[in-house]
Amino acid sequence: MKKVPYYANHEEGMRCAIAVYRMLFDYFLHRKLSWKETEKLAGFKDGKAAWTVTIWVRMANMGFDIRMIEPFDYRRYMAEGDSYLRSFLSPDEYDWLTEHSNLLEIRPFIPDFLAVIHVDQKRPTLGDIDDMLADDRLVFLTLNSNVLDGKPGVNQHAVLVIEKEGDAYRIHNPVREPEPYRLVPADKLWQAMGAEQSISEVTGVKFKPKPTRADVLLARQNPRFSRAALAKLFDKGLVTYNGKQLKAGDKLLSDVVLEADISPLTPDNADIDLPILYEDDDVVVVSKPAGILTHSQSKFGTEASVATFLRSRVVGLEGDRAGVVHRLDRATSGVIIGAKNQHALGYLQRQFADRKTKKTYIAIVEGHLKQKEAIIDMPIERNPKAPATFRVGPNGKSAKTHYRVLAENTHASLVELKPVTGRTHQLRVHMQQIGHPIIGDPLYGKGKYTDRMYLHAKKLEVALPTNHELKTFEAPLPPEFNAYMER
Repeated sequence: MKKVPYYANHEEGMRCAIAVYRMLFDYFLHRKLSWKETEKLAGFKDGKAAWTVTIWVRMANMGFDIRMIEPFDYRRYMAEGDSYLRSFLSPDEYDWLTEHSNLLEIRPFIPDFLAVIHVDQKRPTLGDIDDMLADDRLVFLTLNSNVLDGKPGVNQHAVLVIEKEGDAYRIHNPVREPEPYRLVPADKLWQAMGAEQSISEVTGVKFKPKPTRADVLLARQNPRFSRAALAKLFDKGLVTYNGKQLKAGDKLLSDVVLEADISPLTPDNADIDLPILYEDDDVVVVSKPAGILTHSQSKFGTEASVATFLRSRVVGLEGDRAGVVHRLDRATSGVIIGAKNQHALGYLQRQFADRKTKKTYIAIVEGHLKQKEAIIDMPIERNPKAPATFRVGPNGKSAKTHYRVLAENTHASLVELKPVTGRTHQLRVHMQQIGHPIIGDPLYGKGKYTDRMYLHAKKLEVALPTNHELKTFEAPLPPEFNAYMER
């Protein structure tokens, strides 16, 4: 009999699938994931059983070999929505799944799922389970546990099929009263699957480590550092495996553990604690102080930034800018949103690219504006004489900024700025062009430097990937703004 670690269901009773995932990680990778860690991978929410579209993608990216058989037509569900569910499910199945699972929330995740996981769309049989077991897989199986236990009604449940013994199957049944290695007769299991009308998911899982670049492995094993920062350790001969010095491009199996001297990276410089305005399973919204980078500016940079802050929170994202959706200049303070996974990153980036987000800035500019409210409509292009800067020019891209004066003192104005477009340095270039540069702007000002550049990203309106809810996040105005206006 295979020795497969067993995890009982959570006392809340809705985490049977999460318990099975924990068994898989422990058996194949010897990783004892906590409830919280596994729930994060699966996209689980309290009281809602999680469909497997999210976690199978993440596990496939880790090197798991996943074969899935299920009659559910994901493409039709993506196109037709609720009408397809009602045509596919019985009324009892529909009521249970829509109330007790996240089925109604998975449609945005389906394209990523179908791009990675091959789904054999058909009603599974016991023969399919036998084939998977013969291929040395463990089998994730959904069934009606009420039928399994001789009760009426529907209760969708996940079990782990370990092996076959004669005309019966050994399963780990994750219930609150532990049932490891339960022996279930084949006909009983078949009826619990729904027999000829089965809607069960049968997914065979095994782990096949794939050759992976050494620098990628080192980055996975040291997530607090960027891959670019870790690359210089290879140049210095500080990364080894079994006593052999490695180059960044050397290929190894993805489950090996590298040895590396990371002391040259001065990890303390990469530590940073930012004020969190909001956080869920997909995003984190922070208030960036002036002087902090959004991401490193150099290939080997280890300076603390929003990107280094995000690094411990992201799953399945790699690189120096993992989780970075948009950026604020170093000198600009304010609200910035980061993504924790690939789906959230794509969902948010599309909103910024399609100009569906709404941003509001507060700035202090030189002088008094003649019109207290107006729209600046001037194209912006790169300045060929100073390639790091931009300017208004006839060959530039369309750029629009709405401004409104909020207050004035003897020599400056507090203004609200709302960019309609999102060109680099747009607000700074536009305010300079109309003769009212932002106070403290080292690039577009008049050489009048202060303790900071007085530009603050005050509000961001964006739809969240978790539930598509439109939310407005606000970063408090730094106290130096009011102090400057009162001088």
